[in-house]
Amino acid sequence: MLEYLHVILWFAFIEILGLISVPLAGIAGNQLADGGYSAARTLGIVLVTYMAWLFSYVLGFNRSTILISVLLLCLISIIVYRKKRNLPKKKILLSNELVFAAGFFFFLLIRMYLSEIYRHEKFMDFAFLNAVIRTSSFPPADPWFAGGSLEFYYYFGYLSVGVMGNLFSVEPSMLFNLALALTFALSLNLLFGFGYNLTHGNLRYGLLTALSVILLGNLQGLKEFISMYFTKETVPMGYYWSSSRVIPYTINEFPYFSFIHGDLHSHVLAIPFQLLVLAFLLNIYLRKDSNRVFETTLALLIFSISLGFLFPSNSWDFPVYFGLTSAVILAFYCGHYIHSKNLSYSFAGFLGTILPVFIFSLLPYLPFYLSFKPQAAGGFDFVPPELRTTVEEFLILFSLFLFLTFSFLTTHLESQRKVQYFILWVGISTFFARLWSISLLVILFPLLALSFYSFLKDLPERSSAGFVSLLIVAAAFLAILCEVIFLDDSISGSFARMNTVFKFYMHLWIFLAIAASYSYYQLYLRYRTQSTNSLPPIRVYGKKVWAISLALLVLSCSVFPVVATFTRIEDMNAKPSLDGMEYMKGLDRGDYDAIKWIQENIKGTPVILEASADDSSYRYISRVSANTGLPTVIGWVGHERFWGRNREEIRTRLEDVNSIYSTSSKKKALELMNKYKVSYVYIGQLERQMYDVRTDKFEDKTYFELVYQGSVQIYKVKKKF
Repeated sequence: MLEYLHVILWFAFIEILGLISVPLAGIAGNQLADGGYSAARTLGIVLVTYMAWLFSYVLGFNRSTILISVLLLCLISIIVYRKKRNLPKKKILLSNELVFAAGFFFFLLIRMYLSEIYRHEKFMDFAFLNAVIRTSSFPPADPWFAGGSLEFYYYFGYLSVGVMGNLFSVEPSMLFNLALALTFALSLNLLFGFGYNLTHGNLRYGLLTALSVILLGNLQGLKEFISMYFTKETVPMGYYWSSSRVIPYTINEFPYFSFIHGDLHSHVLAIPFQLLVLAFLLNIYLRKDSNRVFETTLALLIFSISLGFLFPSNSWDFPVYFGLTSAVILAFYCGHYIHSKNLSYSFAGFLGTILPVFIFSLLPYLPFYLSFKPQAAGGFDFVPPELRTTVEEFLILFSLFLFLTFSFLTTHLESQRKVQYFILWVGISTFFARLWSISLLVILFPLLALSFYSFLKDLPERSSAGFVSLLIVAAAFLAILCEVIFLDDSISGSFARMNTVFKFYMHLWIFLAIAASYSYYQLYLRYRTQSTNSLPPIRVYGKKVWAISLALLVLSCSVFPVVATFTRIEDMNAKPSLDGMEYMKGLDRGDYDAIKWIQENIKGTPVILEASADDSSYRYISRVSANTGLPTVIGWVGHERFWGRNREEIRTRLEDVNSIYSTSSKKKALELMNKYKVSYVYIGQLERQMYDVRTDKFEDKTYFELVYQGSVQIYKVKKKF
């Protein structure tokens, strides 16, 4: 019953937060068919999270700070509402509420069968989430490197979850699963609104856009389905995994894979924040009744804070969306120049808009940047030919979307001469693809040319079609970029560009899926009135082939979400629960009880000692720090190395942990514990397996107090030696 109460309170608060934020969303989305209503919930989360974080530098991060932020948001919204009573229509309100509720409870049901916070990188995600929940100041403590902080990581996604968890004291092991359901529902709702707004109020295509982006898979899902159930071949890592590893040595995730996989990574938590910015960019692009991009200073601030929120949530997103923002604002003033022929005013207007957006997207987050010290990356390098994506791999990922977008874009080639120019350009693209050993240019150069032409053609009107064309331009440009350069991080060799593809291909999926849905809408409008009798036989045959091809592609891409969901649930074979620690009862009941005791009885962020090893990453090691957020001396070693920690210090810490557990010298143990400010010593089954634990030294009640006794023992360090 307590679980259900938490779900109800969580859901009710999100609904209330969305209603509170409607007037502000209306300011930034006043050109949209839904008045920005589909963006209200996500905007509310962004603003409350931002204010709670900012106020924490003065008041500390706690429930009172969060409550003050909520009340301030209420006050601002009331003031805005009294000036502009911009409430949504009943149709908009009901449709959005149904989509959000359906998305939330649908995925919450799935999470109940996939709830365990274990395997892959869930320990890392849970450690970060717990660290944010426990912190009283920012940046939060690094739970896997005592004395360090999350100065190297973009933690705002976890903070957006932690804010609401703190406010209602939700159990972290439930919060993890609620967060995934919420992120899914927010993304679904924003995409529904996006499709609705692109088509100026068409509910059907709003739903089509939402389902296309969030639920569809790629063709690899069909290949693996045939392998498993027809040819009876073994599929490595299970059915769903290979759909995210189509391009060798990389990760090519897409939304439904990420959600069904269940790692609460930053790039997943950031999806609704990206879509929020995208919705506001559509609003700017469609704005034709003014000489200014932003009607008021408040509209500028709402947009800039939303855009700026991307960097501390998932830093890879910010340059993509700032570039898209620059293109949309440039398009706005190009459209203005076409009508007014006043170049100096348009140029000054562009600079006078993009500079404040840049400043106000960075300046409000200055405390974050002052403490942010990323060490994982060190510049860029060029992709060697043998690591580049092949045409076949790209088509496995994006065939459906490319089929629809090319079909839509080629309708803009009205004359035979334009068709001839396009065919010539395809030939030139093939030549450069061979010359530069970038086979994808055969697809990407024609796609870039067609979409850019469509975008330029739309500049005088700035319609939905032009905005969609811009998304295709961005997708083609990013895909080309991934074939030329990669971010040079600590991963080398064949996997060198893994993270570059991992981060940017999610943008490709979102942009192309939105574009494909709108393309279908436009093609349907174009051809539905045509009588088959009035067309030549070749055109009739062509339409039938096209329709059959589309149906086959849709069915093929629909295999993954259905099969992956059922196989994941079947593989987990878990009792339905929202408690992500439930699995631990069967794995190590002693750990479960001891960690629950820690969660209930130890406040703040004292250092706790637990086992670690050089090969600890992706193992059950660091389970205490991961499940509580208490910092430990050293956690997942491979990850700490990747984040830039000194390798020699890591080695020293591993040796010191071994010494503390294994030494019979109380003095040596206390000196080492003082070095890392250890407050608690955890001795469970894992510690006894990994070390020759000498417990005699902990029996001295002058220095230690046994605060928990079961199959696990927890000692509190009472005083220094």
